[in-house]
Amino acid sequence: MGCAPGCFRRIWRRLCLTSGGSKIATFHFNSDNGAPVCEQVMTALLNCNQGTETAYGADQFTAALPGAYSNFFERQTFVFPVPTGTAGNGLALGAITPPYGTIFCHESAHIVTTEAGAPEFYSGGARMTLLQGEHHKISPATFEEGLQRHGIGNVHHMAVSALILTQATEAGVVYELDEIRALSAIAHRAGMKVHLDGARLANAMVHLGATPAEITWKAGVDILTFGTTKNGTMNAEAVITFDPEIATILSFMHKRAGHLFSKMRYMSVQLLSYLQDDLWRRNALQANRNAARMATALRQCSGVELVHPVHINEVFVTMPPSLLEALRNSGIHLRPWRFQRKDQGCRLVMSYSDSAEQIHRFEQVCRESSTFQG
Repeated sequence: MGCAPGCFRRIWRRLCLTSGGSKIATFHFNSDNGAPVCEQVMTALLNCNQGTETAYGADQFTAALPGAYSNFFERQTFVFPVPTGTAGNGLALGAITPPYGTIFCHESAHIVTTEAGAPEFYSGGARMTLLQGEHHKISPATFEEGLQRHGIGNVHHMAVSALILTQATEAGVVYELDEIRALSAIAHRAGMKVHLDGARLANAMVHLGATPAEITWKAGVDILTFGTTKNGTMNAEAVITFDPEIATILSFMHKRAGHLFSKMRYMSVQLLSYLQDDLWRRNALQANRNAARMATALRQCSGVELVHPVHINEVFVTMPPSLLEALRNSGIHLRPWRFQRKDQGCRLVMSYSDSAEQIHRFEQVCRESSTFQG
């Protein structure tokens, strides 16, 4: 009985990996945090590395941030650079949540699962009220029910203070603009502030075709963590608010928390470069397109289930062991991921910098798997 052409290719790749032949390059789709700093940002860093600048944010690059971001968001904007998303979320929530307050969030939100209690730390003791929702989204009805269950203005309970929405969610799913508006309206009626965790906000914006203003303050967002590191910068995020009173609080918290860097220009120039020539949009579009191609390839394979809709640059999938082995034998390693329903699968995260070879090899393995199974 003859062997199909795809079979020969699989055997050859395995021989190359395990014998003295040339080794196949290994590719990972673990996280966009692992992507390199994009060329435009690196060039900006090198160009700003000239001469002496005033320290602690009094440099020309940091001074340019409010104007650049006010133009980007179409209204007066206050910008506080931070090195990590954890620092950004902690500072933002600490600025709008008192020690006796509670933060309403999805039970799988990043601030709950992977930030080591940073919001509680920065707020001086606030707690979180956890809500459920499909694809890690909070619905207006669930939020209303949670508020009613908790109670508003009851001194025996913690004060309802903040609502945090992750855009896109931990499942890579995007809140539509009308959903943000509805949730923000409920929060504001209860006297709460709305925070947006925007680690992949650029990816969400290009998916929706929305402007920065439409996805934030026009939808009722008071403060956000604006992520750029996953989309091409190096350790540069920003806490952004449109409220002068919140900005005043943040100015002291920013310094006290140790985030007013002495050489702030190197962080600020990245945040400026990120906006220039729509770099944020170009990188996010490329990352999203790469994810769409991967999802299309996976749909061709039997036994594969895409657990969540693919809106941005993340793909969550369960697949048969045979496909996982075929990918591994081709030098492609995927990050294991356990879903809420207890299934074991994988999370793939694409970036603007994924090479054509990476994407093509993944598609080729999926095609061969589909042909072989067929």
